[in-house]
Formats: sequence, C-alpha cells, structure tokens
Amino acid sequence: MHEFAAAINTTIIGHGLMIGGGFIGPSIGMGIVGGSYLQATGRNPESKLLGQALVFVAIIELYALLAFASVFFIK
Repeated sequence: MHEFAAAINTTIIGHGLMIGGGFIGPSIGMGIVGGSYLQATGRNPESKLLGQALVFVAIIELYALLAFASVFFIK
C-alpha cells in the first residue's frame, strides 16, 4: 500500500480540483440565464430574447474556458 501512496501525484489532484471549482460558477450562471430566459419567454411568447440570452451564455462560458486554460499555465 505504501507504493500506491507514493505514486499519487498531487499536481493531478490539484488540477482536477481547480477545473472542478472553476466550472461550478459558470454552470450555475448558465442555469440562471436559461431559467430566466424560459420564464421571460413563458410570460411573453412573442419576444425575441434568444440572441441576448446566447450572448450572456457566451460570456459566462468564457469564464469556464479561462478556468480550464489556467490549469495549463500553472505548474
């Protein structure tokens, strides 16, 4: 069992936690934007809000991509 404990690389665990933690916020943000879009469309079906909702989702997705890219820059 001692050999297995020595084989664990802590940087891999750290990178996994960093990606997971970095994706939690954008995931919650996309859920909020999607829920708000569905609520607004339900109240006013003739509205043209899909383009604006997609812009907000793209901005939120940028933060997820930054969290993913930061793993490769930090050693």
